[in-house]
Amino acid sequence: MKKQEEKNKILNTHGLLENPEIKAKFDQSVKEETRQIKEKLKNPPFKEEDLALFERKSLKNAYSIDTLNSQISDDVSGFKKFNPSENADFIEKERAGILDEKEQSSKTNADEPKSKLQRMNELRNFAVSKWSNTLETKTTQWKNDTQKAMSDDFKKRMQAWFDAMLKAKELEEQSPELFGKYGLFGDAVSMVNDAIDLENLGDIKYQKKVLEDLEDISDIQADKSDLEGSRGFSNDKGSLKRNSIANILRYFNMIKNNKALMDICDILGRMKDEEKEMYKEKITELTAYSYTQTTPTKRYKEEIIGVTLGNDLENIIPQEMSLLDDEDLELLFDLKFIENRLFCFEKQGFVSYQEEGQKEIEKEVEKERKKEGQKGPIIICVDTSGSMYGAPETVAKAITLMLTAKARKENRNCYLINFSTGTVCTDMSGAVGVNKINDFLELSFGGGTDVGAGLEVGVEQMEKENYKNSDLLVISDGDFGYISNSLEQKMRQKRKEKNKFYLLDVNGNSGAKRFFDKHWVYDSNSKNVRVLCEMKEEMEKKNV
Repeated sequence: MKKQEEKNKILNTHGLLENPEIKAKFDQSVKEETRQIKEKLKNPPFKEEDLALFERKSLKNAYSIDTLNSQISDDVSGFKKFNPSENADFIEKERAGILDEKEQSSKTNADEPKSKLQRMNELRNFAVSKWSNTLETKTTQWKNDTQKAMSDDFKKRMQAWFDAMLKAKELEEQSPELFGKYGLFGDAVSMVNDAIDLENLGDIKYQKKVLEDLEDISDIQADKSDLEGSRGFSNDKGSLKRNSIANILRYFNMIKNNKALMDICDILGRMKDEEKEMYKEKITELTAYSYTQTTPTKRYKEEIIGVTLGNDLENIIPQEMSLLDDEDLELLFDLKFIENRLFCFEKQGFVSYQEEGQKEIEKEVEKERKKEGQKGPIIICVDTSGSMYGAPETVAKAITLMLTAKARKENRNCYLINFSTGTVCTDMSGAVGVNKINDFLELSFGGGTDVGAGLEVGVEQMEKENYKNSDLLVISDGDFGYISNSLEQKMRQKRKEKNKFYLLDVNGNSGAKRFFDKHWVYDSNSKNVRVLCEMKEEMEKKNV
């Protein structure tokens, strides 16, 4: 308990330990640190030296000077093998000095010098003792260094974990649809909890990887789109990366703050079952508008509006032409022509274009309609052709992300069809893997456009049990022609079964596509959506 309190003072916990779940995880981590340190200290990296020293200690001193001399020599060799930086010159000098001396008296009186045998015995004991003390010092130093390194590593990892946990809670509050308990990517707090890694404490390389993984979350800013980096933290659903999360937040916030696009997302997925209960609601009606606007343009030279400097000989004023009549002034004309300083008539024309659309009338009325049940599945057909590059691509990714998040929140099936000259399909239903979203968001758009291929796959998907009640949305720039008669007939048949087909045209200008139930046009500059055409109920009955 005291150890935990000391760590609390060192770490900036951001007040998160007030959360019982986080507190329990932290306590568990402290126990894991203690266990790892205890296990690590049991096995110092000196086993071979310890065994060699044990063998030398076990060898009793010989009773002859020559054998003792050999033992001491082997002791010193073993000591230097494991401790090359240690100085053993004293032992070597003493051994050589003893051997060079003449034999002293063998008497053992205290006042008389010791014999060579006694001195050699004491020298060997000293050599073994020095080796033993050196090994003990090394072991103690290693244990202290190891414990400190592992403790420091633990503190760094836990601080990164607390920082990441704080950011995860912020992400959860800012975008619960993505990072909430039932969000598209699951509970962000739980993911951070799972991301903590205390393996190999004290390993600098492993520590670097863990810190990078956790720091990527704490570095994410929900309101920034220019974050860089390619590292991430792993979880059981995939690998979130710093730039991936930044892109996800950017796309998600872009559509979340656009009411017109959000309304389209809310329309998708017809109600599965209609209930007989009636209820009243207030609505806002739409009214159509049409007007012609005339805009001046310099592309058409219809009338003179003034004089300007230039070198347009076709529109040069007569006074400038008079310079050519005088040989002395002709050079001045050439100079003014080169410098674009001739006086020329400035002309312009006018261009007219017609604008059509719908606007909301803030008139509230009460009406009755049937209360409807749970919304059905969604099929999203995204045009991934080269013409979608830019704003259409951004809108397509944003709406796909939003619809996938809504489908998960409302427990609805969601199917993604990417079409260009061919199709690539992904079932986005259930607990969506992060990599599925990343693969789509990082997709490079290119190639031609074959909307028929995407619609064919969508109609086939509607035959399956879990997509029978689905609505289909095509997101494109409208740069495609008409579809085959057989495909249009299939779509009519699906409408009898209450399936619907919609088109969101981003910055398109290729004309109304009347084989869709509703054709919206989104202007990326004004951020407005208008209905270009809509299939009326009476027309639908006549056609089918």
